Amino acid sequence: MNVIVTKGTQMKHVESDTYSVAWFKLADCIARGEKERALGVFRLLSHSFDDSALACQLYGDILKSFGDPAAAQKYAEAAVLYRERKRWIEAAAVYEHLIAIEPENHDVRKQLIELYQQLNIRSKVMQYVSLLVNALLQKGEWKQTIDIIMQYDSAGDHAFTAELHERMLFHLLTLSDVLPDTKFVHAKKAIDAWNALGNEQAITQLLSKLRAADELLAQHAQEYAAK
Repeated sequence: MNVIVTKGTQMKHVESDTYSVAWFKLADCIARGEKERALGVFRLLSHSFDDSALACQLYGDILKSFGDPAAAQKYAEAAVLYRERKRWIEAAAVYEHLIAIEPENHDVRKQLIELYQQLNIRSKVMQYVSLLVNALLQKGEWKQTIDIIMQYDSAGDHAFTAELHERMLFHLLTLSDVLPDTKFVHAKKAIDAWNALGNEQAITQLLSKLRAADELLAQHAQEYAAK
């Protein structure tokens, strides 16, 4: 009986050592820039995984270390698998890797916003909403930006809401094909948010900037703020 236990223990020890050597070999291949060998070693190791999401993520990590654009697809697959298992933190971490590879990918930003809402990490929600708004405005996609702002303007706090609507307002003022009523909506939203904070100074500054850009709209905003 002792022989069997000892033998089993030795077998486990050997398997553990072999596993450790394989990971060391993988790291060595990556360090040497031997992509195909690294992927070959990883494929052998992956047979021992019982976590398909982690396997996809690690595959993506290896591809990324070699600058292979296919890493993005593996990260996307891993994120979907993590989300299916409701492993929100791991999914968010993978999307963070993915956005580093594809900084202009708006869909990834939206996924991150949803995940951080799920995790109730408001600072991250605000960060990615703000980045998404900036990216869309730079591309001139103001209608889509309005949809995003209306969807997420309550994701953070009143100051964040006011800042979003002010940013939208002054961008719209640079365009000639936007109805005054559309612009006024964002002026009112910003005023409402500052009012909720009792920040009269911010409203005064908003109206001052607005007068310099559009006197008529500023007058309507002034009347609205005085109600």
